[in-house]
Amino acid sequence: MEIDGFQQLDLEKSVPSKKTTPKRIIHFVDGDIMEEYSTEEEEEEEKEEQSTNSPLDPSKLSWGPYLRFWAGRIASTSFSTCEFLGGRFAVFFGLTQPKYQYVLNEYYRIQNKKSDNESEGNGSKTQAAEVPNEKYHLEAGDREYGTIQQDTAEAISQ
Repeated sequence: MEIDGFQQLDLEKSVPSKKTTPKRIIHFVDGDIMEEYSTEEEEEEEKEEQSTNSPLDPSKLSWGPYLRFWAGRIASTSFSTCEFLGGRFAVFFGLTQPKYQYVLNEYYRIQNKKSDNESEGNGSKTQAAEVPNEKYHLEAGDREYGTIQQDTAEAISQ
């Protein structure tokens, strides 16, 4: 029986087998190596993805799909170019700052003042938070702060 076993092993070795390469080889710190092979299902999925993601050959298309293909390509290229240039121009002209940041800074400054006044009444002392990028503060009820002066408003209405 051992002779049959040896003959069977020899037959298995003589049959040309499909040599598979590992999909991934993982090297561990202690020196061990683990080879990961892909399954037949994964290989089929990869082939399907490659066939669906293959680039379209416009020379083999009829006129309708050919024109749609080029219209889509021109539109996507134009959009990408405009998006890139828009970002570059915004940085160049300094349009990356919020438009009404001074109003937000004023609001936070007033809130900090109110909380400071309340905490002084309670006896605890806190430091006021500094608001960056503010040169001077305007009071919310001040005439210069976003309101039309009374004299000019009356002149306009008459």
